[in-house]
Amino acid sequence: MRTSLFAICLSLAALPAAAEGEFNTEDGFAAFEELFGVTEGKRRNHTKGFCVEGVLTPVDDAVKAYSSSPLFTGTSTVIARVSHKGGKANPADDKYGLLGMAMEITTADDDLHVIAMNTEHFFPVATSEAFIKLLRAKAAGGDAVKAFAAAHPALKAYKAYHGALDKTLRPYEGTTYNSVNAFYLVNGAGEKTPMRFSFRPSGAEGIVVETHPDFFLENMQANIAGGGVSWDMVITLANPGDAIADPSVQWTGDHTEIVAARFTATAAMSEADGRCDAINFDPTVLSDGFEPSEDPMLEVRSLIYAHGVGKRLSEQD
Repeated sequence: MRTSLFAICLSLAALPAAAEGEFNTEDGFAAFEELFGVTEGKRRNHTKGFCVEGVLTPVDDAVKAYSSSPLFTGTSTVIARVSHKGGKANPADDKYGLLGMAMEITTADDDLHVIAMNTEHFFPVATSEAFIKLLRAKAAGGDAVKAFAAAHPALKAYKAYHGALDKTLRPYEGTTYNSVNAFYLVNGAGEKTPMRFSFRPSGAEGIVVETHPDFFLENMQANIAGGGVSWDMVITLANPGDAIADPSVQWTGDHTEIVAARFTATAAMSEADGRCDAINFDPTVLSDGFEPSEDPMLEVRSLIYAHGVGKRLSEQD
């Protein structure tokens, strides 16, 4: 109940700001529906998914020099959702595709922290305006995408990098998820350190059941029962010159990495049986010791998610 009410309150609070600001939330949300269609009562993007529950535990104390977050001082409880990218109601699990993982984390002192990640390493565009134009170009077809790409070279770099990645089929628990956007770690002295992060599988979880178009849930349940499913929260500290406010720019070269925490899954279940469906996974909801960066796409994600959860839950009534 707490997460459902929290999500609805966020959606209602965000609408006036969207109407007055530079980004039109309803227009942005409509662009998702134009591209992906509408499955009423479901998320317009990352439509197919299921719930995962577990705990987040600290690993390397080195992170405490950069952040005073309770994520790194005690055990937190997690309600997560893993999903396929896109708006298809039931995409096949046995075919490679982009995936996502979102987490609502409740710390030992009842602070709230939300994480929303994708398997992409960086974003195809830098601004909200370009993002909505890209969605509409994809909805219009190949010629429109080519015209968009000619005016937005970041898309070419995005496609070149992600197109060359290994396309081996992996289940959710065998996949790495990335923050894409940058955030700030904030320590007790108020010092800020920009970073991005990933959740990387900490074990060798693999495909343990026969594959079929809907095998991901039973696969994770089998892996949890067979010895555990977990991901390491790997924080990458920015180097001087790294783009903090532009999610379309990849950070390259050597960086300091800290394995700050570990998410261990204890159960996986359908959305109908779990608690993740009503949650608004707003990436700007952060615990003490974190702050959003100046990346404009964070606000866009927050506004669209807030609008979407209110609409989605109203369709379920």
